[in-house]
Amino acid sequence: MKRIFLFAITLFICSCGRNTVSKQNETPVNIKRILLMSRPDSVITQVSAIAFDIEYIPLQPSANTLIKAIDKIETRGNKIYINLIDNILCFDNQGHFLNKLYGIGKNENENVVAIYDFDIETSDTSLIVLYGNKILHFRNAGSGFDYIKTIKLGRLSPSNLDFVPGTNKILLSSIRKEGYEPSLNVLININGDTLSFKRNYFKRFNPVKSGIRNNIIHYQYDNKLYFRERFSDTIFSLDNESNDFTPELILDSHLSSTNSQNLNDPRYFKILPNVVKIFEVPRYLYYDYNCVQHHKVFYDKYEDRKYEIDPGNEGLKDDIGGGPDFDPIFCSEGNMYSWISVRELKKYAENDNFSRAQVQNIQKKKYLQALADSLKETDNFILIVLKLKD
Repeated sequence: MKRIFLFAITLFICSCGRNTVSKQNETPVNIKRILLMSRPDSVITQVSAIAFDIEYIPLQPSANTLIKAIDKIETRGNKIYINLIDNILCFDNQGHFLNKLYGIGKNENENVVAIYDFDIETSDTSLIVLYGNKILHFRNAGSGFDYIKTIKLGRLSPSNLDFVPGTNKILLSSIRKEGYEPSLNVLININGDTLSFKRNYFKRFNPVKSGIRNNIIHYQYDNKLYFRERFSDTIFSLDNESNDFTPELILDSHLSSTNSQNLNDPRYFKILPNVVKIFEVPRYLYYDYNCVQHHKVFYDKYEDRKYEIDPGNEGLKDDIGGGPDFDPIFCSEGNMYSWISVRELKKYAENDNFSRAQVQNIQKKKYLQALADSLKETDNFILIVLKLKD
C-alpha cells in the first residue's frame, strides 16, 4: 500500500493503484453566512444566559500521574479522555480514573515523547495518536489500550488529526512550513492510503517571513467533521461516503480580498481577524477570535442572534453554582469544558465574593465549598462542565 508523502511537485497521489484527486465542491449560492465581526445583539456576563447547568468534577489522582497541563479533552458517552501531551488519561463522568494510554501493561510504544493530537472513533473502540510524522493506532480494550500498528506519514508532519465520524477515515491537517504546499488537508484511511485532498489556494504565503502561525481548526458536530483554514472564511465538512470537501458555512470577515500577494504584506496582515476556536452544539455556534481585541461569541442558530462574552471579563460569571468564571476551552458531544487547579479553587472559595454570591442552586454552591475544603493542593485539576441550553 502506498503511504502518505509530501506533495512536493504533483497534485496527484497514487493510492491503491489509482490517482487521488482534489474533491472540493463548489460553494453553493445559498450557503449560510454569518458576519464574523458584526456587533452582538447582546453582551452577556453570566453562564445562565446560555447554559442550564454547570458541573464541577474532581479528577481522581492516578498511579504516578499528576495532571500538570491539559492539551485536549474528548468525551465518548460517560468517558472523558484527556491529553497531557505525554500521555492520555481516561476518566468516567464522575472523575474516577479508569486507565491511561502509557504505563499500564506492556505497550510497544511506551516511549512516546509528545502527543501532537489524538482522537477516538465514534464507537469508542479505536484510538489514534499523532506523534511527529507517525500515527499510532490502538484498540480500546476497556481496561487499557492495545497497540495495533504505526502508520508512517513520510515527510508529511500534520498538526491536527480527527476521525471522520462513523468511519475509519482520518483527516490530517498541516500548518504551512515552506509556503508552497499544494495541500494542507488530506483524507486517509486507517491503513494510510490517501483518499482525497483539498487544494491550497495560497501557495505563495511565506510563513517564515510573516512570522504568523497558520492554524487549522477541526470540530465535530452532528456526526460530521468540520474544519476551517487560517485564511478562509469558509467552514468545510467532509462527506462520509464520497470523501468530498463540502462548503457548509461562511464566517464572513471579508477575507475574500486576500490573495497570494497581499497575504505577505505585514500591513495587510495586521488587519486580518484570527479565529482561534470554533465549537458547535445544537443551539449555538461558538467562535473565538482576535482583531485588536479578544472576542468570544455565541451565535444562536434558532434565533439568529449573537451574544458576546463581555470583552472586559475573562469568562462568564457562574450564577448557577457560584464558581469561578467560565472560559470555554474545549467542546465535546454538546458540552463545553474548562478546569481549575485545587489551589486556585481554594483561594477562590476563601474570597468574600464567593460567600456573598447569590446563586440559582444553593446546593451546588455548598458542594463547591465542601470540594474546596476536602481536596489537597497536590490533587488533580477540577474539570468544569458547562451544559448548554437546547
